[in-house]
Amino acid sequence: MKSNLRELFIRSERARKQLLSPVLSANGLTPGQGQAGILNTLLKEDRLNQKELSCRCHMDTTTMSRNIDNLEKLGLLRREVNPENRRSITICLTDKGREKALNVREMFTQFESILIKDISEEDIEVFKRILSKICENLEERLPQEGRCKIDQ
Repeated sequence: MKSNLRELFIRSERARKQLLSPVLSANGLTPGQGQAGILNTLLKEDRLNQKELSCRCHMDTTTMSRNIDNLEKLGLLRREVNPENRRSITICLTDKGREKALNVREMFTQFESILIKDISEEDIEVFKRILSKICENLEERLPQEGRCKIDQ
């Protein structure tokens, strides 16, 4: 059963990538880099510092920094001095970035409807509970410095 579970995770991830990659590319985003997730996160909660954004996107700070640079070059994000703490920089969406983020949100909504097609609400809730527990089990094994300390 355990190897079957692993195979199901691999199979679902492969199909997810195959479905989303062309849509991300068509929107000018690099598939597999987490850029769509960054835009979606900033649409929900604009003006986060890099550490907060990294935690919310489940991404290490080095990868996040590279993504911020790339998205800034595309004109989708900008770095601003935090007015409450001048030593801190916040990341926020540009108008172009907000428009792209709305497209990403719609893409995620459509993708989720594909995921849950013909699955009962009850089964979805059970699956979410189980998957959350799997995430907790895995995250417990992370070294302390790899854990996110910001409430999600």
